[in-house]
Amino acid sequence: NPDLKWEEKRETNLGFEFNSGAWAATIDLYNRDIVDFITSVNIDAAANDGFTSQFQNGGELNTKGLEISLNYDVVKNDKISYNTGIIFSTYKTKLEKNTGGDRTIANLGSPGQNGTNMIIVREGEEVGQIWGPVFTGEVDANGSQILADLNGDGNLVTDQGSALAEDADFAVLGKGLPDFEIGWTNQVSFGNWDVNAFFRGAFGHSLVNTFRAFYEPIIGSQSSYNFINTELARPDITSAQFSSYYVEKADFFKLDNLSVGYNFDINNDYINNIRLSLSGQNLFTITNYTGSDPEPALQDFGAASNADFVNATPDVLAPGIDRRNNYFTSTTITFGININF
Repeated sequence: NPDLKWEEKRETNLGFEFNSGAWAATIDLYNRDIVDFITSVNIDAAANDGFTSQFQNGGELNTKGLEISLNYDVVKNDKISYNTGIIFSTYKTKLEKNTGGDRTIANLGSPGQNGTNMIIVREGEEVGQIWGPVFTGEVDANGSQILADLNGDGNLVTDQGSALAEDADFAVLGKGLPDFEIGWTNQVSFGNWDVNAFFRGAFGHSLVNTFRAFYEPIIGSQSSYNFINTELARPDITSAQFSSYYVEKADFFKLDNLSVGYNFDINNDYINNIRLSLSGQNLFTITNYTGSDPEPALQDFGAASNADFVNATPDVLAPGIDRRNNYFTSTTITFGININF
C-alpha cells in the first residue's frame, strides 16, 4: 500500500499525589489518541492481483483512563512492618474515526464456520464488542441451536452476510476489554523474614472460547473421534453455529506472585550475609471461565489452521478472542540463595 503512513500517538496526562502520615495516594487521568493506526482490511481480490487483504491506516482511536493507587502502613516499628496497597485502573477505548467502514472482523475459523466473524467494528462505539446471535438454550430436532428473534418481527436473520443489516437478529454478546482492573500489594517484614504478595484481577470482560466452538459441536470428524466433552458441552448440538453460547464472562482474581525470604546475619572475614528465598508465580486463579486463560485478550492474531502459524501482525480492533492455540498460564516455583562476600 503506497499510501500507508506512520501512526501517531498524542497523550495528555494529569496526575495528583497525596502523602499524610501512613497514607500515600496517586491519581492519574489520561487521554490518548492514536491517529492513522495500522490495521488489515479486506479488499477486492479481483482488483488487486488476487490479494484479499491490505494494511491500511484505519482511522483514529481514543482512550480515556483513570488509575488510582492507595498505600497504607498498617504497622511500622522496629520489630515488624506491614504495608498494603490497592491499585485500581479503568479505561474506555472508542473508534472515533473508521476509514475502513463499519464491518465485522475476527474470523472464527472452525469446522463449518470458516466465514464467521465475531467482532463488530463501528465508528463512534467501543472497541472489542463481540457480535452475534443469541442462543435461547433450546436445540431443535436437527441438532441446531434455536436462536432468539431479538427484534420480534417473526423473521429470524442470523446469517453472516446480514450481520450489519437493520433487521439482523444480532446483539453485543460481551466486550473484550475489562471494565476495571485491580491489584493488591502486601509487604511484611519481621525480624529477618520478609513476605511479599501481589494479587491481581480483571472484571467486566468476556472471551470467545474458540476451543469450545471448534471442538464441541458433533459434526464431521468430531462425530467419530474428536469430540471434546467440556463442562459446557451439549451432545444434542450437532450443527456448527456461533452464538452467545460460546461467549463467557472471564472475570478473575489471582495470586500473581508470592515470595518469602530470610536473611542470615553472618559477619566474618569471608561472608557478610546469606539470603534464602522462595517465590511462586500464578499460584491460583479464581474464575468461572472454562478456557485456558481468563486474562483479557487485548488483540487478535487470527485463527490458526492445523499445523499452521497465526498472523504475525495482531489486530487491535479485535480484543476478546481466546484462540484455541493459546496455552495455559504456567505456575512457576523458584528457590534462590544469595551470598554477599
